This record gives sequence, C-alpha cells and structure tokens, in this order.
Amino acid sequence: MKHCINCGEQIDDEAEVCTDCGVNQQTSLESGHEDRGENEKYCVNCGELINKQAEMCPDCGVQQPSLGGADSEKIAAGVLALLLGGLGAHKFYQGNVKLGVVYLCFFWTGIPALLGLIEGILILVADDAEYEEKYADGSLLGR
Repeated sequence: MKHCINCGEQIDDEAEVCTDCGVNQQTSLESGHEDRGENEKYCVNCGELINKQAEMCPDCGVQQPSLGGADSEKIAAGVLALLLGGLGAHKFYQGNVKLGVVYLCFFWTGIPALLGLIEGILILVADDAEYEEKYADGSLLGR
C-alpha cells in the first residue's frame, strides 16, 4: 500500500488514480499540501491547483469527477424518509440502526410514518451544512 500524493489516503501500489480524491498518481504535484487553500483541490489529470468547485481544469481541460457527497446523500435520505419513513428506512440509511428499529417496531401505529414525512421535508429543505450538522455527522444518530 502507498499513500496518495494529494490527500494522503492509502491506495493500492498499482493504482494510477486515487479512489478517494481522484488525483492521477503518475503526475507530480508542484506544490505541497500546505499551499492548498480550503477552497482548492488538485486536478485529477495534470495535478494543477484549481478551484474546489471547478468542473473542468482550466489548464488541461479534463472534466473533474463529481464526488456526489452530501447533496446526493441528503436527497436519498429525504426521499427514503418521504416514501419509507414509516419503516425507518431513512434512519437505517443514515446509520442510526437504533432509531430505525424503533420506527420498524411501531410502524403499525402510523406515528413513524408521520414523523418520516416531517423529517423527509426537513431533510430536503435543509442546506448542506445544516444537513451535515443535524443528520449526517452522527451527533443525533446515536453513534
């Protein structure tokens, strides 16, 4: 195992691209980790420092991979809460097995379905930071 030249995560020795950040391991990064700003990342192809939200590298023109991240996770959790909230599907998806089991045990009362509907709406209207703070960081998930 070796470490990624960009993010430092462990990757296979034969890997050409880091599975975590997507940076090509065959390129040399001219600047170290200390020079990278909070809103910057390295291009997955040429290793140039670019804006974190850039969809394409301005230097080499290669499209950057979408990490999905909180936005797609938030949408999935919200839709699960709306459609299967009475069974606690969104709680299991978010990693809160204890509450998921409670929802599952009491689904016949209809109360978990009502809570799931409310939680689904709250999850979908929350901005990414609020979702991460309230639902995804584990503070309310019983972890």
